[in-house]
Amino acid sequence: MKQIVRMFDIGALICFVIMMGCVLLEVVTRNLIHMPTTWVEELSRFMCVWTVFLGAASAWFRGTHIAIDVLPRRFSGISQKLLIGSSQILSGIFLFCGWMGSILIMIEQFQAKTTALEISISWFYLALFIGFSGMLLFHGYHMIRNFGRPNQK
Repeated sequence: MKQIVRMFDIGALICFVIMMGCVLLEVVTRNLIHMPTTWVEELSRFMCVWTVFLGAASAWFRGTHIAIDVLPRRFSGISQKLLIGSSQILSGIFLFCGWMGSILIMIEQFQAKTTALEISISWFYLALFIGFSGMLLFHGYHMIRNFGRPNQK
């Protein structure tokens, strides 16, 4: 599992570096050379989307997304387990809906092309699909790990 998370980390890092390179290139070409490019802004936006969703999957594995845990900390025992379990189930449903939505929008937008790069807009939505796939995988992994075995003391 750690190798998969590492792939998400490296992918997010590569996309971030490309995005920052694009922004730097645009600043130089626009302000110093006075020859703005049309494709750099689109590519940097593309890389931002990929960075966010690859990073989101990685953060999901580590449990570093923002969470409000006031209620689970106030309960204990079976009440706490039920609350956490229902929260996990609802999170899984949300992730599954996002995953299905990404598939549907990729199919629907396959023919549409971006303005400057002239690539299918589905490449943008592929980031959502891969990110939600990773989050679903990691969510299932954590649920099995946390709730799939009896309590040991």
